[in-house]
Amino acid sequence: MKCYHVRRDGETGMGQCKDIARGGRKRSVLRRIVFAGGLLIAFIVVLILAAVLYNNVALWSDKAFAQRLDSAMKNAEGWVEKHRPEILEEKNAALLTMLRECNDLKPNLVFGGIVVSFLNEPMTHHSKCWKREVDPNHPINAFDLNRAIGDEYLDNKWALYAIAPDKAKFDAEKSGLFDRQRWHRRQLTHQVFALTMLRDRYDSSERISKSTEYLCERLKADMTFSVPVVDIYIQRPAFVLRAGFPQKVRRRWIERIIAEQQSDGGWNDRWLCFTTARRQLVFDIGETPSDQHATVQAVLALYLVKYRYPEQFGLK
Repeated sequence: MKCYHVRRDGETGMGQCKDIARGGRKRSVLRRIVFAGGLLIAFIVVLILAAVLYNNVALWSDKAFAQRLDSAMKNAEGWVEKHRPEILEEKNAALLTMLRECNDLKPNLVFGGIVVSFLNEPMTHHSKCWKREVDPNHPINAFDLNRAIGDEYLDNKWALYAIAPDKAKFDAEKSGLFDRQRWHRRQLTHQVFALTMLRDRYDSSERISKSTEYLCERLKADMTFSVPVVDIYIQRPAFVLRAGFPQKVRRRWIERIIAEQQSDGGWNDRWLCFTTARRQLVFDIGETPSDQHATVQAVLALYLVKYRYPEQFGLK
């Protein structure tokens, strides 16, 4: 069907008619692009909501959770026993502190033995300070402590200050230890770790207690939107529980930690094809074995759920 436009001079305007048709096609294409874009945005929104729900809504019954928790703890204890030499060789005071705290919650010959071996091992004066983190009653020399503080990176300076603030020549305020907004990711979790030690051992003032709680609330917010179950995913709820705020930890997060346990009984810093270099998430198709850092943190989280806060997690 032909379209004609009659001009004032009586001639037909085929050119103008073609312009009208061309404009109609452009509007049709634009509408399709807008519609497709809307569908894409809607899909992304639904995907994000599904991921958030998957990460935060508990899926296991109380019975299933209790059974899988017990099984995970048994397998994890086996991993720690098997890797005792590596743990003692690395001498990570924070991890040894976590094993000591687990042993305090529920006596474990393996955990207790590792801690005693570490505390009895001859060490240089510089390194000896870390024994105070593992054992709050271990004697410490002010000179050695301040020398160690001077040689360490910021996060460890915080921890060393927290174990003996009366002997430390360190400006904790200036370092940002009490700053509620400055730190993120690992520095935030390490800040909570240090403040928890400071609060529990030396300073239970309202300022320290309120700051610790506020920072744990920030960790809760971070966890809500975290999907990859990598090392820091385990670290956040473990440290919030350690700080004494089980109400800020969702059972689903513990479920997901349990579900990510490796066949050897340990955990690693990998989720699907993603591994973190302790700072950022990277795509990696290679195999990642279980490691003591992720595993001991997971053990601490499970012990706290089982033995300190069973009622909050449907275990009683």
